[in-house]
Amino acid sequence: MHKEYKRYLLKKDVRTLLEDLSGNKVKERIFFTQIKLCKAIKYENSAKRYTRIKVTGTQQTQSIVFKKIDKKKFQKKRAKQVGSFLHLNKYFVTLESCTVYIEAYRKNLKGLFLLTVPMKCNDDELRSILNDSVLAPYIEQEVTEDPRYDQKYLALFGNPTKHPYNIYSIFKDLEHKRLQKPQNVIFKEMKSSDAIRIFLYYQYLLLQRYAKEIRNNTNEVRSVYIQAFREEIKRTIAIIKSYEEIFDEQHYQKTIMHLVTLQNVTKTYYDLMLIYRKFTQLNRILQSSYITHMLENLKIKLAHEEHKISNYFSSREYAIISNQYQLFIKEKNRSYNNYESQLPFGYSARVKVYSRHSELLQAINFLDGCNDQKSYEKLKNGFEELLDFIYIFESQINSSSCKPLLKEVAKLYSLLQKYERRNKYLLIMKMLLSHLDKKRHEKEIGYIHNIERRLKHKQKNFDKIIYKNLNHFKERSL
Repeated sequence: MHKEYKRYLLKKDVRTLLEDLSGNKVKERIFFTQIKLCKAIKYENSAKRYTRIKVTGTQQTQSIVFKKIDKKKFQKKRAKQVGSFLHLNKYFVTLESCTVYIEAYRKNLKGLFLLTVPMKCNDDELRSILNDSVLAPYIEQEVTEDPRYDQKYLALFGNPTKHPYNIYSIFKDLEHKRLQKPQNVIFKEMKSSDAIRIFLYYQYLLLQRYAKEIRNNTNEVRSVYIQAFREEIKRTIAIIKSYEEIFDEQHYQKTIMHLVTLQNVTKTYYDLMLIYRKFTQLNRILQSSYITHMLENLKIKLAHEEHKISNYFSSREYAIISNQYQLFIKEKNRSYNNYESQLPFGYSARVKVYSRHSELLQAINFLDGCNDQKSYEKLKNGFEELLDFIYIFESQINSSSCKPLLKEVAKLYSLLQKYERRNKYLLIMKMLLSHLDKKRHEKEIGYIHNIERRLKHKQKNFDKIIYKNLNHFKERSL
């Protein structure tokens, strides 16, 4: 069976009209036991009738299977309820030969009124409803293509009009620092595309601030902001890639290319800084003239890279990329107005976190005891992304297992990060050994070999610790 309809959001003052329609009122109680993107199972009590309804498909065309049940089974299924219980009054209105109905929600959805017009109404009747009927003054907007008004999402996330907002006003508030965090205005019932654009605009402003600090500062302060810029660029790319489906493909590809360019600007500096820090640690102990000389050379290279990065952030190319990224977020035509983009953000955020979690579990199973560097690096990046997603979307996920999972993910990410750092340290030791003269630097070579042996021993023990924690992570479900 296929059901087709058009749905409209009605103004709250429609309740004055409903008082005259009380004779055509039917009370309904609804709850869901399963809610998925293309499937839902709901139980409905209407006029002493109890029905199980299985809905598959999305939007205007849905397959619906009805099955009559008794009151006892209806009450028994409440134990498996997902989301809130829906209470509503349904008012039937006949306009010429077309019967439409108004859903007036009560209790936790009080103030929400939706008009449903079956598509079997011909064009003239539909035009009459929209323009000439008693309902015309109360129609606020069409929401047929907006999944947030589907009953399953109303049960999960509540009234989409509960927190009215203007996305461009939020952009202004972020610009003028009237709003400190985007999470303060991102709600579960908000459109996914709007929520993501708000978060990405916050990221844009953050990157702009870091770029300004890099231009205006020197030495250690500049170094801190270069590192911060690199981390935020990485996070921004991960979020955009995860929500690829809501953006126009052409603008999406161009934006990712530009952001990767910005990330690469800081890559050489990042690698040199890592080597510099390790050499500084060694020099504190060895006080080697050779390492001191290498540190002086690294300082010169780092200063050159800092100057290069600072100049880049003052360049025309950076200004163009920055402007293009801002337009990518702010211009509405850069994102699709499709089903995925209009899903409640609470749902899409949950799906994204769950999918990242599932991908990590698959990667861990595929690892199967291997401890090669590339596998660990992929896992580290995966855990870092999941960590970011849980942190950003924690209030939208609303899962009892979220906080324990966040703690466990943070622990595994930290372990894998330490493992990666030690591997890089071993590579630096190897590079240093290849430059030392065996006769002139005998003391340094002996000490470095001792460090190598200790690091390799630690890595073997770390393999066991990581493997144990990965197995524990596999047993935890979201």
